[in-house]
Amino acid sequence: MSDQAPVTRRLANGAELRAQQQPWAQQVGLCLRVAAGSHDEPPAYPGLAHFLEHLLFLGSRDYPGDQGLMALVQRHGGLVNASTQARHTDFVCEVPVELLQPALTRLLDMLCQPLLEIDAQLREREVLHAEYQARSQDADSRIDHALGQALAAGHRCGAFLAGDRSTLAVESAEFQQALRDYHQCHYHAGHIRLTLVGPQPAEQLLDIAEALLGTLPAGEGAACSAPPADLLPLRAPCLHLQHSRPGVHLGLAVQLDTRELSASLDLLLDALQDPAPGGLLDGLRALQLCRQLQARVLYQHGGQCLLRLDFPGATAEQGAAVRAVVQSWAAQLQGHADWSLRLQHQQQAAALRLLGLSPLAVARELQSPVQDESHTLRDLNALLVCVARGDGLIELRCGEQVRPLWSAIGLDLPLQALSMSLPTPIPSHQWRLPGNDPLLAGAAVVSAVLPLAALRHHPGQTEGGPAALYWRGPCSGAGDTAAIEAGLLLRSADLRWRGERLGIVSQLSVQAAGWSLSLRGPAALLPAFSALLVPLLLAELDQPVEPASQGMLLRALLQRLPQLCERPKASRLEGLSVGLGASEQAQLAELCAAVEALADLPPVPRIETGIDWHQVVQPGTDAALLLFCPLPADDACTEAAWRLLGQVLQGCFYQRLRGELQLGYALFAGFRQVEGCRGMLFALQSPVCEAAGIFDHIRAFLGEQRQLLAALDDTAVSRYRDALLPALSPAEANLPRAEQLWRLHLAGLPEVHLQRVQQALVALTANDLLQAHEQLLSACDWRVLASGAPSTV
Repeated sequence: MSDQAPVTRRLANGAELRAQQQPWAQQVGLCLRVAAGSHDEPPAYPGLAHFLEHLLFLGSRDYPGDQGLMALVQRHGGLVNASTQARHTDFVCEVPVELLQPALTRLLDMLCQPLLEIDAQLREREVLHAEYQARSQDADSRIDHALGQALAAGHRCGAFLAGDRSTLAVESAEFQQALRDYHQCHYHAGHIRLTLVGPQPAEQLLDIAEALLGTLPAGEGAACSAPPADLLPLRAPCLHLQHSRPGVHLGLAVQLDTRELSASLDLLLDALQDPAPGGLLDGLRALQLCRQLQARVLYQHGGQCLLRLDFPGATAEQGAAVRAVVQSWAAQLQGHADWSLRLQHQQQAAALRLLGLSPLAVARELQSPVQDESHTLRDLNALLVCVARGDGLIELRCGEQVRPLWSAIGLDLPLQALSMSLPTPIPSHQWRLPGNDPLLAGAAVVSAVLPLAALRHHPGQTEGGPAALYWRGPCSGAGDTAAIEAGLLLRSADLRWRGERLGIVSQLSVQAAGWSLSLRGPAALLPAFSALLVPLLLAELDQPVEPASQGMLLRALLQRLPQLCERPKASRLEGLSVGLGASEQAQLAELCAAVEALADLPPVPRIETGIDWHQVVQPGTDAALLLFCPLPADDACTEAAWRLLGQVLQGCFYQRLRGELQLGYALFAGFRQVEGCRGMLFALQSPVCEAAGIFDHIRAFLGEQRQLLAALDDTAVSRYRDALLPALSPAEANLPRAEQLWRLHLAGLPEVHLQRVQQALVALTANDLLQAHEQLLSACDWRVLASGAPSTV
């Protein structure tokens, strides 16, 4: 991050502002948090808070739907989203610097002056109903819901607050009054905390925000929210959930007399998941109780929290033993003298993590309040005491045994309370807190641990910022690529966790052509980290691993999309970096047996397969489909026209298939690169339409767009072009530039290609768009990845 600390202002109307300068950023990220969520909504209408979050995007007094925030951001290639949590609702946005004021103006108008039209509510209720169906079938959501059933009766963590047709009584006058009362009570300046991160000085960001937020009404403070019910005592400390994935999960419910637990929970989770020798995970592995340990916070407000601990590899029968080990670890480490040093190391690692985050991600991070060390360590020790005592520990066993339905708000579960097992004796173990990571301490790595590598280095920004390093190498051994990828991910899990803790974000994918790895983070750490990770990926796998579930169906298909756009097989190790200094480049060279210059890849060959349909069987009742249409030619003029066509179609696709036809809640349309292949991607997940029907709807949508394209005048074309041009400008920041250069390399294109596309874009006309549309419709290479079979008609 910047050397400067975040700057905070409290406005007279109660709004809190915080800003941080990120000198190398090319955009501004903002996160506006409203201090109210699903636990603050009327109990009679579960899902009302989430419903309101959706409605706010559908038009406001000064900015109707096509002039609002969503349309503005989409036209300029930015990001916009929102999420409703238990005790807050976040609205997030990342836009070009010059759009901060108009974007924030539209955001505040939609929050404070929404239209809430009945017709829009009826349409949006169907979207939420579809989301409810997807969440109610999601394995992780069901586990979260099951853990909530162990809590004291009456706490909102025991309710499934997604909202569906039965709870969102739009036609009811009482519901409409409750909706407006909730909005009036919570959506005002006194409940708003806004964080901004961008290349401008922090004071300049705050001045822009204050000029807009300072005029908002203050509201009535927190009087509208009832205090949360007690989490404890537990009503069912041991539960069995009928589930297709056998295993064991622990919950930890804590209720302390303190105002804020965020920093203490961060420190606890950091230590819980550390795979270093002497830690909890190391001990669990030694006892053959699990392979990994994953911990996250399900709920946190004031002094209350609910944690979830997963133990992949543990069986339901081992639940009592896992519980005993966790209690033993906490009992030994409460009051340990090394926690202060561990906190310092964690804070150093957290500062490194911020370095590689986008402006939007940093803005989210800055929402967490700052705690001093003494309060953090005091509350951490109280948490450890609770774990050791076990009063708030929940043991959730999962298995395929049939269980009766457990009645719960929002979603009944096949769940049953069990008697607690007798305490399990475990071997005595001397637990210790892992010390500082050798990578963070700058420890040297043995030289020449990598084979011959073809490398290419690009300079970074003079202002600093994170660096990026891309690797591509051959797979050792044969087998299903998904299984090989799962095996490599498992083998490297501990090291990747260490990297993420220190701000090194790694992404690994495996295709038939080989594996690809991207590393982003502090430049000084990337060579040494590569020397540890790359050999793990080059070594042969003893046995592939069953791939893990990808969660959302559409996300699972997107993970497999590169299989339809394979590159020639990698024959050696290749690397490309952006932002490594001379010393890091020299260190990387010393780590390789030999180094040669990275040569350009050949262009992607053209194939004509007609409609190449690949079916991927996935669990669940939803259907999903991806349609990828590769570019018919590699020249800059063709790509410019297709990119502009994608810019025009993305909003129309969203409006037609989601807004008008109500086919699904997860969808995408636009220009995209998959491996080395560039083209148009259309994606949709639907609870009401089979895969073949989704394909028919997409094809019909494309056919209908000629009339719209023919009606575009020069002004409209210019508006779409102006929104697209920034994305094609040569990036200055290290990470965006690295992504551009790596994608160009995979596509076999020269570095100057994007500039040529940008020049071609300036000369495009409406007629060029029509020609691109004709090319798209008449293409002989449509590649489909779907959850179902094609139509037989």
